Amino acid sequence: MSWILWLMSASFTWQVGVEETTPGFLELVCYCANKCHSSTVSLCDPVAEHLSRLADTFRADFPFITSVLTLYASGLLASSSHDQSKGKDIEKCRNTLPRYALQNFLNNKKQCQQMAASINLLNDHSDIGGKVKNSQHKESSHGPYWEALKFFCQSLADSIYFNRKEILSEAESSWDDLNIIQYAFHEFCNIFLQCLSATEKERETSGDNHRVISVVAVAALMLSLKTNQYIKESTLLVKQVISAEWVSVKRLKYLYVSLNNLAVIFTRKKRPKEAIKALKLCCKASWNYVAYLSRMHVEKSHVSCDDLSEKAIAEFIMEASQKVAFLLQLNQESNFKINGIIKKSLICWSVSENLIATVPTPVSLIKEWVKVQYLMLKDADTEHGMMLYSLLSSCKEISKKTLGKILEEELLSYETQSYLNPRYCLRMRLQIIDILLEEFYIAKDSNLKKSRILIEKGKVLRVHGLARLDECVQCLSDAISTLKLIYGAKKSCSSRVHQLLIHAYLLHALCTQEASPNSMVLSPKSDFLNDIHAALDLYLSSDHGHADEQYEDMLFLWYQLIDFLSIKGYLEIHPRLYDVVMKLFNEKNFPLAKTISELWKNRRLSHGLCASPVNHMFIDTFAKHQSQFSTSTKFWRTCMEELKPLIVGFHHINTEIKQAASCLISSVPQSSSFFRLSNLYYDSSARLVSSGHMIEALAYAKEAHSLRSKLLKQNFEYSVEKMTETFDEDGRIIEKTYYGIQTFKVADSLVAKGCDYEGCTLTPWNVLSCYLESLLQVGMIHEILGNVLDAEMLLRWGRNISRIQGLPHFEVSFSVMLGKLYRKQKLWNVAEKELSSAKKTLASNVDVVSCKRCLCMLESSINQQIGDLFLSRFSSTGESPSMKMLVDAKSFYKLALDKLNVFNWRTSNSTSEEARLEQVISRESPLSSCVINPPKANDTLSNAKAETKIEPRRSRRTKKEVKPASQIQEVVCNRNRRITRSTLRSLVKTEEIVSADRHNAPTAGSATDHLSTAAVGSEHNVASSESECSAADFRNGISSLCNKMKCWHCLYTEAVDCSTLNNFIHMNWELVYRSLCLRLLVSIGKFSGICGNVHEAQEILLESLSVLRKKSSCSNCSSDSLIFLIESIGKHFPGDALAVQRASLLYYICWFTLKSYPHQGTGRNICCELSCIGTVKIVSLLKMSFILCREVPLLFKKICRLLAGVYVLSTSLKQFSLSPGEEGSESQWASFFHQASLGTDLNQQIISGMVQKKQSQSATNSEDSSLSNSISTILDLAGSIRTAPESYEDLEEFVLRFFQGLPSIPVICISLVSGSDASLFRELLHWSHNVRAFILLSHLSSDNQHVILLPVYETLEDDDASSSSVVFNWKDFDKQWKCPWVSTVIDEIAPVFRHVLERNYYSSSEHFLEYIKKNTSLWWRQRNRLDQCLSKFLQDMEDLWLGTWKYLLLGEWPDCSHLDTIEKNLFEDEEHLLQLVVTKKCYVGQGSEASSSEFESKMHTLFKRMLEMSDNFDEDEGITRKPIILVLDFDVQMLPWENLPILRNQEVYRMPSVGSIFATLDRCCQNEEQFETNIPAFPSIDPLDSYYLLNPDGDLRTTQLEFESWFKDQNIEGKIGTVPTVQELSLALKNHDLFVYCGHGSGTQYIPGHQIEKLDTCAATLLLGCSSGSLYLKGCYLPEGAPISYILAGSPVIVANLWEVTDKDIDRFGKAMLNAWLRERSAASSKCDQCIVPNKSKKCSHRPRIGSFMGQARDACTLGFLIGASPVCYGVPTGIIKRKKRTA
Repeated sequence: MSWILWLMSASFTWQVGVEETTPGFLELVCYCANKCHSSTVSLCDPVAEHLSRLADTFRADFPFITSVLTLYASGLLASSSHDQSKGKDIEKCRNTLPRYALQNFLNNKKQCQQMAASINLLNDHSDIGGKVKNSQHKESSHGPYWEALKFFCQSLADSIYFNRKEILSEAESSWDDLNIIQYAFHEFCNIFLQCLSATEKERETSGDNHRVISVVAVAALMLSLKTNQYIKESTLLVKQVISAEWVSVKRLKYLYVSLNNLAVIFTRKKRPKEAIKALKLCCKASWNYVAYLSRMHVEKSHVSCDDLSEKAIAEFIMEASQKVAFLLQLNQESNFKINGIIKKSLICWSVSENLIATVPTPVSLIKEWVKVQYLMLKDADTEHGMMLYSLLSSCKEISKKTLGKILEEELLSYETQSYLNPRYCLRMRLQIIDILLEEFYIAKDSNLKKSRILIEKGKVLRVHGLARLDECVQCLSDAISTLKLIYGAKKSCSSRVHQLLIHAYLLHALCTQEASPNSMVLSPKSDFLNDIHAALDLYLSSDHGHADEQYEDMLFLWYQLIDFLSIKGYLEIHPRLYDVVMKLFNEKNFPLAKTISELWKNRRLSHGLCASPVNHMFIDTFAKHQSQFSTSTKFWRTCMEELKPLIVGFHHINTEIKQAASCLISSVPQSSSFFRLSNLYYDSSARLVSSGHMIEALAYAKEAHSLRSKLLKQNFEYSVEKMTETFDEDGRIIEKTYYGIQTFKVADSLVAKGCDYEGCTLTPWNVLSCYLESLLQVGMIHEILGNVLDAEMLLRWGRNISRIQGLPHFEVSFSVMLGKLYRKQKLWNVAEKELSSAKKTLASNVDVVSCKRCLCMLESSINQQIGDLFLSRFSSTGESPSMKMLVDAKSFYKLALDKLNVFNWRTSNSTSEEARLEQVISRESPLSSCVINPPKANDTLSNAKAETKIEPRRSRRTKKEVKPASQIQEVVCNRNRRITRSTLRSLVKTEEIVSADRHNAPTAGSATDHLSTAAVGSEHNVASSESECSAADFRNGISSLCNKMKCWHCLYTEAVDCSTLNNFIHMNWELVYRSLCLRLLVSIGKFSGICGNVHEAQEILLESLSVLRKKSSCSNCSSDSLIFLIESIGKHFPGDALAVQRASLLYYICWFTLKSYPHQGTGRNICCELSCIGTVKIVSLLKMSFILCREVPLLFKKICRLLAGVYVLSTSLKQFSLSPGEEGSESQWASFFHQASLGTDLNQQIISGMVQKKQSQSATNSEDSSLSNSISTILDLAGSIRTAPESYEDLEEFVLRFFQGLPSIPVICISLVSGSDASLFRELLHWSHNVRAFILLSHLSSDNQHVILLPVYETLEDDDASSSSVVFNWKDFDKQWKCPWVSTVIDEIAPVFRHVLERNYYSSSEHFLEYIKKNTSLWWRQRNRLDQCLSKFLQDMEDLWLGTWKYLLLGEWPDCSHLDTIEKNLFEDEEHLLQLVVTKKCYVGQGSEASSSEFESKMHTLFKRMLEMSDNFDEDEGITRKPIILVLDFDVQMLPWENLPILRNQEVYRMPSVGSIFATLDRCCQNEEQFETNIPAFPSIDPLDSYYLLNPDGDLRTTQLEFESWFKDQNIEGKIGTVPTVQELSLALKNHDLFVYCGHGSGTQYIPGHQIEKLDTCAATLLLGCSSGSLYLKGCYLPEGAPISYILAGSPVIVANLWEVTDKDIDRFGKAMLNAWLRERSAASSKCDQCIVPNKSKKCSHRPRIGSFMGQARDACTLGFLIGASPVCYGVPTGIIKRKKRTA
């Protein structure tokens, strides 16, 4: 305070001598004010108050001094809060300063007015602006005024900028007097800029004063932008300060930082105009600052500055360009002109670039320019954008060299921002490249740059696709030539030249391949391989240096090559490619574990379809780099630490896989990890397939396929079209509709750059490889489950993609699977064509597929499948057996066996000896010939042009060949019998005759149509003795194959204990190898059995056990017994692998063991160890296989049928003794396994559909849903829906629960046993060959089960010669009848039925109706004959096939509790028969027709008595007959069983399987629960809650007239004469109780079956169209038909027609059904007479149901059988109710 007191005393002294002391006094005031401002003690307020008092004192006499003192006082007051805030919290200060300082100051109106008046007075006094009022005081007054104004402005400017956010965020009204401060700031700046001399300016910008002018200028601009006043003046002031020569480098930095802060604030406040003004000034300051630093750097300035290094200058350049980019972004929103900004900025940058050549280009600026050009182009709707060349080419300030640098950066910007508009960016890149090549890089000294730009042009042209690939290749060739000149001129070239040359070689190789994707680019001397080798030589050379410039691009190119060669299967140069990748990662100092992880997660350690997760070539390469780690699994697992869930590739236990899956799914959201999750799902699915869990495997496989499909769509562009292919299958024209590929190419945006997904660098090729693998996996599982349509669609799609892209091993794999699929559908010619194609493809690409293991696997698979084709064709029903088929089958099996024998699967690489043997086998194999008719020895695929074309096989009907009728007849009659030696000789002789005829007169082109074994068999003749069909030739090969294998148990234990990588890889290969071996050996065993060599078959199957376990060398075997060995493969198998193969082996072991059982009275026929196995063990082994293959429908069906047969036969054959625990329960076991054998494909599809729907619901309800958790729903399904338990130990309890869950009505299962099983049963029973087949009939209920096995002696033929006469020729019809079942055993035992349906089709066709228009009586005569013929056929079915056992179909089996009542009216022998019928429960029919007739007569009398007694009993006790559900095997479902005389008037339903009954009841009851409080035992519908579709095609006028008024009268919703959309029909089926269709067919032309199957709920249906209820058989797969789709959708009942019907008769039937339902609906509320005790809690179960009226409706038809027998009722008993109105 001492100096303040001194100031007060001095002021008193000053009053004495004013003139002399004024300057000194004002200097003292200035000094004191500045001291107060910088003091840590708060003195501003008292000093300001004192100065204000002094000013008031001097106001009247000394206005100048008063004004100066007022400015000092105002400055002190404005900064007082700032002083108070020193040492306090800054944020608190920021919040309080505007309120307590500036606002207090501005609120003091008197002080503000005095301050403004003081400035005006001082301006006048000091001659500011050139006005001289008091010139004598000019020099003395100028200095004090300046110092006072500077003090005031500095104080206010600091406060204002310090609190800029608060000031700019406050409302305008809060700062009304800011213009006073703004006025002071402007005056200060004007004085500084206009009035101060150069010396004074230099003084004011040095020392402590250097910051004042810049702070005040920025504060003035901020206030101007805030108040929107004096903006132009403030902007000009800032510009002058920025451009002034005296401004220091530090002030420039302060200016651009401060101005940038203002721009950011205004931007956030959404004031773009103000932000742009501040940002423009910021950019100007930035570039001036950069230029200043550049000059100082060049001049080697000694000025102390941290920003003079080149690195710092480069950073500031980047920062300045970012500011300009920000300015351009704001200009877009405000629609300002930007060309000027860009031009000025680049001129400013060029100044620095001219000074320092190494400064970077303004990347952010040019990128924003590119973006702006795109937006302007978009708004202007034009295709041509503006280049920087057009803007800058005329600018003299920018040199040509600098302009070239700018254009290159623009080129790069268009590349990095191609996502904006790929086509536009490509076009601009090409324009820029052309300018660079034509205008800039012409001289020789620019060859290096020219080469680089040529490479860029090649990359751009490559993206354009095939249209410009030739130009692309030419550009890259020019670049290579130019770089070679540089390389040759300078022996020691820079790494840059090396890098560009490598880049050019790689691109040239890839573009060459893309130009012709299906060409032989992998031939040894191809340009493609030459380019790759050249690039490898350069990169791996010792003088190749390290280059960072294009590291990512180079790595991606190498990845592309690895992935492309991997998907091609060509691995010859992979070791060198892996060397390159390892070197690249080493250059970046990647840890070894990180390198392995990168390659692993990108799936680059293996190749497409390879069984091993790591190929041996990488292991060899890796061993060179790190030999101590290469074989350590511990190290590999350590490498995978960051990818823990993905190490499931090294696990063999499903529980570990599931745990790993859960870990990944829970840790990484599914949406962000497509690639990694898809790989995990794929690997998991493969393991599940091996363990037999097909439903779960399908769920995982479909999820992997879905994820990979998304990746494919991102990486590839393709178009499809619907195509139809026609095949001639032995006279049957088959049309297959599929989606063909029109175009398929890599997406333009990804040709030159890959995708980065969660750290996974993907190329289009590894995406495509993974996608094709998933296609094959899902297709394979669908095939196993019997979903033939889905399987075929996926497999054809994958094959077509593989063919277009030239991927031989993929194409072969898909074709082999398609061949297998068509073979099982009995489409022999189509299957032959596929396998022939696969064989030719592999033969022509044998040098391309480098992996010898994969090649061996493919060749063996093809040969086995061809062998299976010939064997299946020989055994097929409807095929005339040919000895040549067996010979061909044997030859191909031999080839497959030799292939598996010659290759050493244990070694990583093929040795030279192995390679030599491979070549020998390749030459000897029939890969060189693909025809069935043996060609000449020198006619191979390589030199026979005619053989390159594959044509469909001609119809057998058109072939003109000599066939001895007697021998052919014998062949046909015996095609299902065991082939004896005499039969073999007969067949061989027949074949010799036929072959000789064919050889003498060959058919043109026949040598190219089919597969052949010519290369391994005779030249052009078939076998000459039965030895050709003996399996003895296999013995040595099989022994060699099995002896060299180690016991799987031991191998698995060693692999787990040793934990080396090679062991785990070997385990994966062993799984594949042993799977192939087992399948092949089982096929050879079947072949031997078909040839009649049962003993050989048994020996082969016994040796096959060695593939799995060896008792001689296995240390884990506790017993050497054969039984123990066989049982060990059925349960407790290590790794739970090869489940299906083990089940198949067990089944055939049991089957052939039964085949060797003795005939009655002849003793045992001991031919090998298997013959010693008893029935108890056979049943046990079959049950093990039953569990193992529970999700493999075809094998499951065979096993179940054999088990059912064994249990039935055990009651009739003494040698078939069962275990004591099973005695007495034979019928229960037999009936269970019988029902399990029916509809196996459908059951699996039902379960799969349920799992998929629950999975979808889980995903919908929970964002974090896990696939592995939703898969658990398989185990949660009701036991009745599941086909088998999880373990053998649970089987008995499972069966008990099954019968407890049966519905309250009888279920009757019917199937035909034919073929090899019928032959087996016939031999076991010692019956004659007259028994063609067996009817297996089971009666199931919860408390009783009965099974009968009846022989079929009689062939039901049309014996009425007149009925076979027709008045038309079927060749006259354009549309031929297509038999829905193609060919089954029914055609053999009941050919009349097929004939009736065929004649019915033609006699009801339009052509036939036109033909007999003038003679209707003739037409009716034909129709009536067919009706009578069908009626007789049904009567014969009942009498000749079922006989007395037809009464079993009535539903009620005689109850033992009523025997006493019945026995009173029976004779003694009848009582004995009654006990036999009632208690035995399993019955096998009589073995001869004579004994059968006698027994049938007695049984008929007995059942007749029983029925008479039952009728009396019914009347006394009130018992009524229940409805029944027929479960019909697909081989007999085409027969109208419901129309058997005994069933015609009974309520009968039919279903494909018992599982479908359970599923329908379960779903319908769930749906009922939504609307009813009391759930009935069966579903119910309201017939008026209906939707109808009437005559949608508009050509059934009679039908429309019949029903139109009826539907309208009932007020039913529907459509007439129009075609509804799929969505409309879906809603109708979902929201109504009944759907009525009156039109052609089943209506699936309007709503496809797959759309129906997607529904959660489905209405009952009445389908009145032709064949609406027909099922079209697909061989051994699930049939196709509308009823199947409706059952899968949950429809409770489907009334439909089995065959073609005429409109008027079927209209009568439909009208009768609808009227009956409505009558019952009206009576639904009345009291039921049979309900003795009223029970309101339950609904009546005695009332008629939907199926109750079928008999009455049939009688309404004129042709009661030809038309009336066609409608059948699928589903379950469905009641009729009058439902309360329900909302949709």
